[in-house]
Amino acid sequence: MAPKSGANSSPNTVTPSTAANGTTTTAPGVFDELLNKIPLPRWAIFTIAAVAALLLLLCCLCICVKCCCKDKAKKKKKDKIKLKGVTGTTTAALVQPGVEDLDYGSSNKRRGRLQYSLEYSFTKQELNVGLKEAAELLAMDSGGTSDPYVKVYIMPGKAKTCETKVLRKTLNPVFNENFKFELPANEAPESTLVMVVFDFNRFSKHSTIGELRIPLDSIDLNQVIEDWGELTEASKSEQENLGDICFSLRYVPTSSKLTVVILEARNLKKMDINGMSGMSALSRLMGMAASKRKK
Repeated sequence: MAPKSGANSSPNTVTPSTAANGTTTTAPGVFDELLNKIPLPRWAIFTIAAVAALLLLLCCLCICVKCCCKDKAKKKKKDKIKLKGVTGTTTAALVQPGVEDLDYGSSNKRRGRLQYSLEYSFTKQELNVGLKEAAELLAMDSGGTSDPYVKVYIMPGKAKTCETKVLRKTLNPVFNENFKFELPANEAPESTLVMVVFDFNRFSKHSTIGELRIPLDSIDLNQVIEDWGELTEASKSEQENLGDICFSLRYVPTSSKLTVVILEARNLKKMDINGMSGMSALSRLMGMAASKRKK
């Protein structure tokens, strides 16, 4: 009786196939089987896969950029200035601060020094103020210099105002000028000597460099005083009011013509001895040599 072949082997066991040369081969992998099922060459399959991965990466990048832009837009909207509480009949009222809010410069910024002398005559009841020189003034012009001059007056009242000559393009001017002010001895303790240094501007308002205030009750008027003083930020409450002017502007683009009509002026500063002023208006366009005067 012939023995049963495979009696000791399990029916579920898979035996590897044997090649003619006696070596064994393993079953192909899942990835290779998938590639074999696709009717395309291997290089085409890999190219398609690379393009798909690149498109996926670009989509992710676009989503990230869109999210960042959305966050920035929300932040800008949150920081937007609310103008509902601002009152005013003109656009300038919304964007231009009032005179009381104007700042002539940081008080911490060094503005320079001023040398002066004081001599009081009890017999003549007058104060002799000498302006010697200034040093290390704050540069107000674009070229890094200033055109300084000094205004001197006594508060309160400001009955008389004196000015030095204008010195061009210097931060260390030498004035050597003297001014006399009538001042009764009984009013001296309540008075303050004010020396304001300005930068001269030909076609615009003169800029304030700084000021020096000396309360006369803090010094001994029996002695001649000569000293240096540090300039400070000018007072905002004593800016000189020269008056108001009403005018209109009309520009015609087709003819490139600008029409300036000066309507009226009021509250002008008194310049004559009789308390009046002989007035004329000079209009000038910056950057143009021509100007017109109207009496």
